[in-house]
Amino acid sequence: MLLTQVLVPLTLFGQSPLGPPPQTCPPNGVINYISTCPKHPHIIPAPGCTAKASTIRQPWAVGSLCHRAGDKEYCVYMLPNFNDGKGISFVTTSSVIRSFSTLPHHDRWRSTPNTANTPDLLEVKPIEGKGLGVVAANRTIRKNTRVMVDAPGLMIEHGAFTKLRTEMLADLIHEAASMLPYPSREDFFALSGAEGLLRNSKESALAIVGKNAFHTEIEDIEFHAVFLDVSRVNHACSPNAAYHFDPLTMQKSLITVRDIHPGEELTIGYVDLTQPSQTRQASLSHWNFTCSCPRCTQTSRCQKESDARTAQLVNIRNELDQYDHGVQDGPGMAELLIILYELEGLEARLHEAYYRAAIEFNGIGNRWEAIKFARLCLKRGLLLKDETRPFVGEMKALIEDAEGHWSWRFRLGVGHQD
Repeated sequence: MLLTQVLVPLTLFGQSPLGPPPQTCPPNGVINYISTCPKHPHIIPAPGCTAKASTIRQPWAVGSLCHRAGDKEYCVYMLPNFNDGKGISFVTTSSVIRSFSTLPHHDRWRSTPNTANTPDLLEVKPIEGKGLGVVAANRTIRKNTRVMVDAPGLMIEHGAFTKLRTEMLADLIHEAASMLPYPSREDFFALSGAEGLLRNSKESALAIVGKNAFHTEIEDIEFHAVFLDVSRVNHACSPNAAYHFDPLTMQKSLITVRDIHPGEELTIGYVDLTQPSQTRQASLSHWNFTCSCPRCTQTSRCQKESDARTAQLVNIRNELDQYDHGVQDGPGMAELLIILYELEGLEARLHEAYYRAAIEFNGIGNRWEAIKFARLCLKRGLLLKDETRPFVGEMKALIEDAEGHWSWRFRLGVGHQD
């Protein structure tokens, strides 16, 4: 898994092993000991502790290290009850943790285990040239199947990456990983990315995050998140699966977009797959990774044709997104866009093409074709995205009242009149 780049220095950072957490009940509630730089490392409320906090409703263990960058101080916070006791560690600020603890769905973070994972569907095994990967086990997995649900083990706020010096960042990431409950801690240090480095070291922790982290947002705050199971899934430029993160449950679901046969590897896309082959390879080379998927290893003639289709896909998409001028045969362009997505193996993003087809057919007053593509957009899109995405509301509104939708006959220069 190669999604976040971190430059790891060659020098080995000093070690500062963590001691066992004292069983302490904060005298004035949990809020007091996370509101400032922790003075008592690894405080965890003792069993039977009855102290209540009005703004933080779950006990957070607090690390011993904090590093300041400008007006922000980044520390380590671990929620031990998260994901049925597997735990989660954050590298962030106390204000962020305080705001998270007041969210209405905060209690769901610890009450939704990974119930969709089915051991007989998938297995982890060595993949030539890739290290470990995930493959279909002993039966065909049909498309649109949710095959994996995973929760993050580590969440590092993006500001820590951009503001802290590398050695400070390594300090905090190492402590965050070391505070995880066993076996989550062991699962983290077993991920790829730290080959040749001392196991459980600060260097290895930083390298693992660099190779395995996803960009994830919670409450408009960007994090680099390490998912201990999904991180085993490798990249392909025509992936047979896609993922969706739900911030309400803090879970990432992996859904198949094509049938996957026994022994076939499960893959997802790490970069923007609507780029030409050389651009994709350049994006992946930052992590010393060269893609060898079928889309990248075609004959020279077929590769040129693939790049030409990809360029046309982007051009059509950009043209259809211009709503302030006329487009010649918008519906025809939209239908070609769907075919181009399919030819390039981009089924995970087909809802984007269906959306544009719905808008274009409605734009010429063809209600039923517009509703058909709106239905297809929702069927595909809601598998991979949450209902808060703008396209969901647009498609539902179009289905409910095509003539009342803003796009009704807009390509004809008529438009909806309020």
